[in-house]
Amino acid sequence: MSITVTSKPLTYREKVDILRRQKEEMTQKKMKHWTRPGHFDTDDKGYIVPPEGYSFELEPNEPKDPDHRVYGAKQWAKNFYRFLDLHPPYVDPYSSLAGAYMDKLEWHNSGGWFPRDDYPELRVFHQLYDLVSGVHGAHHFHHDVGEIGFKLGWKGILEKIRHHKQVHKDDPDKLAFLEAEETVVLGIQEWIRHNADLARDMAETERDPDFKANLKRMAAMNYRLINEPPETFIEACQWLTWFLLQSSMYNGSGAGGALELLLNPFFEKDMAEGRLSEDEAIYHLACLLLKDTQYFEIGGTYPDGRDRTGKISWLTIEASHWLRIPTALCLRIHENINRDFVKKSVEYMFQDKTSNPSYIGDKCMVEGFMKNGYTEELARRRYKTGCNWCALPGIEYTLNDTVKINMAKVFEVAYEQMLSDSERSTDNLWKLFDKHLGKAVEVIKDSVDLHTERSWFYRPELALDFMCHGPIEKGLDISHGGVEYYNFGIDGAALGTVADSFASLERAVEEEGVMTWDEVDAALKANWKGFEDKRLYMKNTPRYGFGGTKADDYAKRIVECLNHHVKKCPTPKGFNCIPGLFSWANTIGMGKAVKATPNGRFAHEPITHGANPEPGFRESGALTAMGIAVAGVQPGYGNTAPIQLEIDPVLAKGDEGVENITSFLMTYCNDLKGSLVNINIVDRDRILDAYEHPERHPDLVVRITGFSVYFSTLTPEFRKLVVDRIIQN
Repeated sequence: MSITVTSKPLTYREKVDILRRQKEEMTQKKMKHWTRPGHFDTDDKGYIVPPEGYSFELEPNEPKDPDHRVYGAKQWAKNFYRFLDLHPPYVDPYSSLAGAYMDKLEWHNSGGWFPRDDYPELRVFHQLYDLVSGVHGAHHFHHDVGEIGFKLGWKGILEKIRHHKQVHKDDPDKLAFLEAEETVVLGIQEWIRHNADLARDMAETERDPDFKANLKRMAAMNYRLINEPPETFIEACQWLTWFLLQSSMYNGSGAGGALELLLNPFFEKDMAEGRLSEDEAIYHLACLLLKDTQYFEIGGTYPDGRDRTGKISWLTIEASHWLRIPTALCLRIHENINRDFVKKSVEYMFQDKTSNPSYIGDKCMVEGFMKNGYTEELARRRYKTGCNWCALPGIEYTLNDTVKINMAKVFEVAYEQMLSDSERSTDNLWKLFDKHLGKAVEVIKDSVDLHTERSWFYRPELALDFMCHGPIEKGLDISHGGVEYYNFGIDGAALGTVADSFASLERAVEEEGVMTWDEVDAALKANWKGFEDKRLYMKNTPRYGFGGTKADDYAKRIVECLNHHVKKCPTPKGFNCIPGLFSWANTIGMGKAVKATPNGRFAHEPITHGANPEPGFRESGALTAMGIAVAGVQPGYGNTAPIQLEIDPVLAKGDEGVENITSFLMTYCNDLKGSLVNINIVDRDRILDAYEHPERHPDLVVRITGFSVYFSTLTPEFRKLVVDRIIQN
């Protein structure tokens, strides 16, 4: 990267503007690169295209394995060390923080289980109900950088591992695990050294005095951080960056943490000693947010209930505003939060149209998690960690968002069985749905147990284990007993599809006699071909979300049914499970597994998104109605049922629009006890033009679900889903 000598140093804001433009250009370049060819329907992430000639090949356990499978802690660690050593270093003179990732270890491994360890009895039901089982799922829990990384540094972590190697020297399995962790940390240290070397070398040839000073500072800082814990605000941001990048490179994990808790001590110390300004802090935070779409939380409360909002909270919102790129920032709303802070975030959201931040309701999450038997103090320590989930830093293993039940498929199985029964009725259909949903949950619980038995061997969490309390001390992977608490999330998907289908059948067949069961069956088998008038009739049945409808009643019954089956007992091995409602980006994939449904949906079309009603469920008063509906179906045990809102930016003209949305958020999160709010601010005309000509709008950001992306990077299929959802809502 060539830098032009400037007569006047760039301001921090100007540097961030350049970093944003580089990000947009890199995103378009990534779409053409081999690691992610074409389009992608997941988080944009912060990885960059590697230099020409870069390549990496895994060393599988069996050299002739055609799938290049890797298993066992030793082999994973060996490969990750090689991967880090070969990975090109990256230093951007416009950034205050070194490092970037250009590849992921998981992109080179097929994963999966070996035939000798197959589980055919469970696979039958995984396929029958179209379950996302969680077997072999990765990460989705929360590390504790503040209490481990920031206190020990990499050298201290290494010494801790070596100490426990001696403790467990007579246990071959535990010793092998700890040796693998040692290899990983040594690899991280060498990788940091490569980047520090690059910054040093660039500084020697740099002519611009401002950039030269930045590169020299970056080199010196990172040479120190190879061993020592951070002491300053910028060092804390850099240390956190190294940890998050390596975890993303290992298996895509990402959980930034509660930023006030992590960074406030460094910020206050630097400000008191006069070596940091607020603008400089915003710049460092922007550089941190740019590195990857990690899930950072701001706002919320301390464990004793005091408001956590402070300078870091405000500066992080400002950093996101400076950047105007997809991030995974989340603001936690509680009853005593500074309302002006929430309002400022809404104001920036309308200005920037980047769908940042999302909002999480503190009351629902805290009170819900306490229903699992935890104290309020512990519940308040459970921070936002991903698209829809929270976790206790370093002491809880969750597998959240890697387990999903396609309730539309469960409904289909129940419906087809009902047709063959002597009793054809919605009452019997409900009994069968209840039975099959119970079986699906039972299969998931068995799958969770299977995962904890084997995942530690096939893909241990080596990049996160050393940042948790217990795995190093016990010599056990976090998935295999390494930490104190185990709470497995079980998310139901397609709530609106199923609730509307029940209501449509009850109205059409049993109340108004517009169709017989045979006619419904014929219409569904024909995918509604030849039955368009009947399809429109079924589709226009008052739907879930409208308010006071049969579909609303069914939605609540479905959630109660899910709660019952999830909470009636732990897994056979005794693990607690927590219900939620979330589909992530599976709305398209799960829809493809489901035939035509009685609510007028065509075969293989997407299912309804998360806890949301079907798009277009109501014309007037939709925002209020949706809020009441989704708040009313919260499972209520500490996992979320997000609401996805699509809002026209015209609503924010003047202060009144911002005030109205702020009031909605405060009411929804506090009074209605909603759990999570995701918002899109998208102009109708622009999204329609971007659908036809995505290349014209490379900077258009949309929120898909828990994550946001550049619209142009989505596949045509996903672009259509987003456009339909936005236009109809």
